[in-house]
Amino acid sequence: MGTLLDFVDVDIQPLDALAPRERILKTASDLFYRFSINSVGIDRIIAESGVAKMTFYKHFPSKADLIATYLRYKSAVWFQMLSTSTERAGLTPVERVLAVFDALEQPLLAPSFRGCPFAKGMAEFGPEANSPGVEATIAAYFTKLHDFVASLIEPLALSKPERAVIQILSLFEGSLVIAQSTRDSAIVQANREAARVLLENGIASSS
Repeated sequence: MGTLLDFVDVDIQPLDALAPRERILKTASDLFYRFSINSVGIDRIIAESGVAKMTFYKHFPSKADLIATYLRYKSAVWFQMLSTSTERAGLTPVERVLAVFDALEQPLLAPSFRGCPFAKGMAEFGPEANSPGVEATIAAYFTKLHDFVASLIEPLALSKPERAVIQILSLFEGSLVIAQSTRDSAIVQANREAARVLLENGIASSS
């Protein structure tokens, strides 16, 4: 899947400071996330990134290649965000799990917030889309997210850890969907509290 170390953090760099490949990725990342992947064509990305068509195809032989790279980049950004939040010093094991919700605070408050890029991608690239590389990239993100949350829950020694993982994932993704539709970040705190109750009940029943 790669990490943010494998990419230039294009979101924080001005376009004219980037090399051609990163200019393409920054432009595509912005357009794909703000609008939708299928609605943004290659010609628009080429025009707004300021690269030649030949340069574009040198780095990305097809739109599918660019989409998969965009999604891998977004995955690296999101997991960096989750790691930063959950690895803060002084957190209890329960607080470390709940920190996945804290990680959402900054992106949800940003004017550019448009929801979960992977849920949006999944809606555009189901099996009928015949884009196995893109589908595999989206699936890899959700598998990695599952494993990440499972690693946080493991120290709690719950009797039904997999159920807890599914519950936390559902609350996490639900926060993104509802916050996108309502523009109300309070949903994150509400789901964080629901997650706390679930975990504390699970710990009590495992004792």
